[in-house]
Amino acid sequence: MTTPVPLPVAPLADVAIVGAGLCGLALARVLTARGLRVQVLEARSRLGGRVLTAQCEATGQALDLGPTWFWPETEPRIAALLAELDLSSIAQHDPGDALWLTDPSRAPERHVQAGGIHAGARRIQGGAIRLVEALAAALPPDTVRLDAAVTALRERGSFIEITTASGPALKAKQVVLALPPRLLRELIQFAPALPDSVLQALADSPTWMAAQAKAVTTFVTPFWRTAGQSGNAFVRHPQAVLAEVFDCCADSLDTHTQAGALGGFIALNAAQRDQFRRSLPLLIDSQLAQLYGVSAQGGHLFLQDWATEPWTCSMTDRANPPEPPQADPLLRQPLWNGRVFFGGSETAAHGTGHMEGALESADRIAHALARAQAGSPPHAARIFARAQAEVSAASRTSRAAAIGTFSANVLSLRGMAPERYRLHLTRLLVAQQSDMLTQRAVLATADQCYSEALAQLDPLLPGLDAANADVAHGRHALSAALLAPFEGWNKNLLDAALSHNASSCALSNFPQEHRPDADTLRAITLDLAAAWREFAIELNTRLLVAAESGVTA
Repeated sequence: MTTPVPLPVAPLADVAIVGAGLCGLALARVLTARGLRVQVLEARSRLGGRVLTAQCEATGQALDLGPTWFWPETEPRIAALLAELDLSSIAQHDPGDALWLTDPSRAPERHVQAGGIHAGARRIQGGAIRLVEALAAALPPDTVRLDAAVTALRERGSFIEITTASGPALKAKQVVLALPPRLLRELIQFAPALPDSVLQALADSPTWMAAQAKAVTTFVTPFWRTAGQSGNAFVRHPQAVLAEVFDCCADSLDTHTQAGALGGFIALNAAQRDQFRRSLPLLIDSQLAQLYGVSAQGGHLFLQDWATEPWTCSMTDRANPPEPPQADPLLRQPLWNGRVFFGGSETAAHGTGHMEGALESADRIAHALARAQAGSPPHAARIFARAQAEVSAASRTSRAAAIGTFSANVLSLRGMAPERYRLHLTRLLVAQQSDMLTQRAVLATADQCYSEALAQLDPLLPGLDAANADVAHGRHALSAALLAPFEGWNKNLLDAALSHNASSCALSNFPQEHRPDADTLRAITLDLAAAWREFAIELNTRLLVAAESGVTA
């Protein structure tokens, strides 16, 4: 009789992250730097999630087939991360006339677009994949497991068991689910089952651009620039193949010796694309020629249909019309006694659906995990305290000075709010949005302010000496002083927005936005109040964690 050989015991990870997109990799970078044992599980055979950059061998250009743009004025996290990683960016090319094609039997009209179309957008030089590669390079070996689609999470008392479609199950103390909410609902089983309210929130959270398709065609030269055109075009007729076209040359310089590239979003929905799959290249070529003439024929086409990506597009996304991203605050709350967290761009309070949102989500979860670690055995609390102290060493100061610095930062953010509202509103208009413009732009401005305020709070925590201040009924004594500079913030922001709307020519065709009615104003007020409560709770919680962790000057 042979003695059975025991199966190897899977090591226990501190944190398992499901999804190696921008959120998952950014979070893994922060957590491994703290000394935690992190395992990232990715269903695909590549990193990046929706970040996908192709390389055109004919022209040598890097072409983003997924996320492309970021806006430094309203998306500070990605701008700061690129600077930290020494990655360059280039301005989105906008100079020149835009084309509008509203009748397939007529030539396109040329429109002068003062200030451009993309409202200050920038692109990562070399493609967005450069950011993914830089984040991955900072991780210890074997942190990421590819081709590891997670199928189930089971609560096992002292750990969570993560089952994958291939390979051994993984054990982890905590789990972060950094992938689109609708995919979580459709693809992963939970034991115990998630609450009905959470399941509904997952189902109601659209995955940004999930059912869209993007085409990029490269050329020997950017001939449209020579003709005084920006490369921006809008096609608005029932037979449209490309709904929107834009310049995506690898270099931002206005020279006619570089290679050229035009990108565009396919107007056909997922079912129509399936029907015309074989003829799509010819239809795209024909559409470009109608816009730009014979010079636009015969380029090298790169086509990415995200609706065919099972790890991006859920069945719900594919079956429904595109919807703007809308983050449910319920998905920012941990489950299973603070051991399971929802991540990804669709859960972010600011930058939802964008690369900025993925980074904001990673930062939120990093702090939430730190709280759990601070309440765990002492060594975990010391890891967090040491990490905070190291990051903040150069910023240590007295409590009064730290409060003064934070107050000055808040006043600066408040001063920038009207202009940021205009930027958010402009981006919605440029994206051809027409619903709830004021409501969405006001809330985006508030969320951005809160996101930046929390980021500015972190390096001040040692100087605040939170451990040596009173805590009563869960409220830290310093919360009131730090929240005081926000007094009147909601009303002032809304007043500034309404003042701009009343004089805005761009909103003259939107009477509901030009002068919002009482119901709209009530909805905006409720949104702002909810955002404020979430921010105030988060600020207070960060002070409590700093106090428990012993973060002092």
